[in-house]
Amino acid sequence: MNTNGYILIVEDSKTQAGQLEAILKPLGYSISIAYTGKDALTNLKEKKPVLVIADILMPEMDGYQVCRQIKSDEKYRDIPVILLTQLSDPKEVIKGLESGADDFISKPYNEEILLARIKTILGIRIKEGVLKKKINILIVEDSPTQAEQLKYLLEEQGYDVIIAGNGKDGIEAAKKSRPDLIIADILMPVMDGYTMAYEIKRDEALKKIPIILITSLLEKKDIVRKASVVADGFFTKPYDDAYLLTKIKTLILSQNDENKNWDINGIDVNFAGDRYVVKSNRRQILTFLLSTYENAVQQNHDLIIMQRELQIINEQLEEKVRERTEELQSSEENFRAISENAMEGIVIIGSKGEHLYANEMAAKITGYSGDELLKLNMKDVLPPDNLLVMKERLKERLEGLPRQSYPEITIIAKDGRRILIETTSSKTLWHGEAALIVIFRDISDRKRKEDELIKLAKLESLGILAGGIAHDFNNLLTGVIGNLSLAKMYCKPDDKICQILSEAEKASTNAKGLTYQLLTFAKGGAPVKKTISIVKLIKDATVFACRGSNTKCNFDVPEDIWAVDIDEGQINQVIYNMVINAEQSMPEGGSITVCIENASVKSENKYLIKEGEYVKVTISDTGAGITEENLSKIFDPYFTTKKEGSGLGLSTCYSIIKNHGGYITVDSKAGAGTTFYIYIPRSEKEISLEEIEAEGKLIPLSYLS
Repeated sequence: MNTNGYILIVEDSKTQAGQLEAILKPLGYSISIAYTGKDALTNLKEKKPVLVIADILMPEMDGYQVCRQIKSDEKYRDIPVILLTQLSDPKEVIKGLESGADDFISKPYNEEILLARIKTILGIRIKEGVLKKKINILIVEDSPTQAEQLKYLLEEQGYDVIIAGNGKDGIEAAKKSRPDLIIADILMPVMDGYTMAYEIKRDEALKKIPIILITSLLEKKDIVRKASVVADGFFTKPYDDAYLLTKIKTLILSQNDENKNWDINGIDVNFAGDRYVVKSNRRQILTFLLSTYENAVQQNHDLIIMQRELQIINEQLEEKVRERTEELQSSEENFRAISENAMEGIVIIGSKGEHLYANEMAAKITGYSGDELLKLNMKDVLPPDNLLVMKERLKERLEGLPRQSYPEITIIAKDGRRILIETTSSKTLWHGEAALIVIFRDISDRKRKEDELIKLAKLESLGILAGGIAHDFNNLLTGVIGNLSLAKMYCKPDDKICQILSEAEKASTNAKGLTYQLLTFAKGGAPVKKTISIVKLIKDATVFACRGSNTKCNFDVPEDIWAVDIDEGQINQVIYNMVINAEQSMPEGGSITVCIENASVKSENKYLIKEGEYVKVTISDTGAGITEENLSKIFDPYFTTKKEGSGLGLSTCYSIIKNHGGYITVDSKAGAGTTFYIYIPRSEKEISLEEIEAEGKLIPLSYLS
């Protein structure tokens, strides 16, 4: 048992600590184990070890922290520290070196290599007396940055450092300072490292100085060329700092060893077709060969490990690919099964906007077949303004931005219709390529219903206001008309003042028409219903409205039209207003077609119509039509495009039909005419014979005033 000290193992795993203890026993030192970093520092203070071997990954205090604590204390900083880790990240090595570690060994380690490296460190420690004197090292490096980095590393270890910028200056510096070691780059201006080393080894006063060459060259011929200039060792960039420092200490300690005789004649070496003459002593040859072999062994060892790891990874990847392929095939089958039964349209879009997949609902919404959609690009079904939005969203999603809703956009169906849709999209993979999955639904009906609800809310609010105004206005008119009648009693019929009063009375009476219109628009104008057949009323109102114009009237009316419960005057006003509007849209003349039919409305429809049976009245013209911008506003109170219009005509019609439990809507395009659709609920009563005969009478026009 070596009585010169002990080795301290710092390892939280009792199993691994025991294994390491067994490996180190042949060294002859006593072994002490600490299972935490704090325990290790306590043991350290009680008795100073010759070496500390610490695992990095430990609870509370890791190996880096243990090393820093040791190296920061003047009493213990000379204790060599070897760090053990399973991590292979180069950053971890750098972190270990920064903490002051003397060596860094990765798990799983080879026992022989581990013991050899520990012996080297312990051997250097035993010979530390040789290093008590100041060691001078000459750095020959044309890169100021690399020279300063190396200088800093060596000075941290207590060496004196001199820097020369090229081989020529390096020889001059060597003659002046007689360094204990020279570290030189190979590629330098003025004089390279090869030439410098050759000149130094020819100089009797300098030839015993060990030389380490550093290069990034890996050409095999250059290895022999290094030997030909009798270098004592070489490193390839980038090099491990700890390994370099160990090599430096070894060369310095062996500088005074025996067997330094030179072979004056040199040795002829043929390598790769070229001849070299190697002139060096045996120690230098052996040191160089060991250095070369050590580099080769290390690289070969790393390559073997890497090859094994790559083989394992490759096998794992092949298995993962096979499993993933099966998963994807199964996943795609499940996706297609779910997608084809979905109530929303689903499309998958490639990075260039091409359609890669479309489900049955997508085809139904757009009017294209599934095969047709797959031949189209995103730009074929989107208007230009919407295309720009979708192109930006496609780029954002493919770049990995999170899933989100789209604004509402418009698509163009196969028949040219514009359909408002709501979309949601997210990034996906389709046959291994990045793509975008878009789920969309047709919201045209929903938006239409929302607009209708808003319209009803507006009309209801304004109706209350209009009713109040009509009521107050009617009270005022009653007072005005009554006073006018009393005033006329105090004058003679042929008096001029009597004529003026009569005109005022007439104007006040006509103002009742406005009151009636306001009451009709408001809730106060509730219809006085009667069960009749609406056919003659509609025909008479249409013909009367077109009288004297160059507009032709066409009727399409079957014989079995259902009876309805209506206020004849109010419905007459609706038809009259509709026809007048149609006529005014055709100043050059045209035709108006009126169709009356029985219609059954189902519960699911695109309008706000209750399920049931209705008499449907369709009024179509061949006029200028209504722009898309104005189409949604025509039933709004006080909206008009006429210079002298009040804006109450169509809103009053809307209110009348609503108060009858019906519905009115419009379909129009600029330049393509306008069609109004009126739905009036079917009556549950039958029309009496007297009422049928009474239909022959024309409805008085006083209802229109």
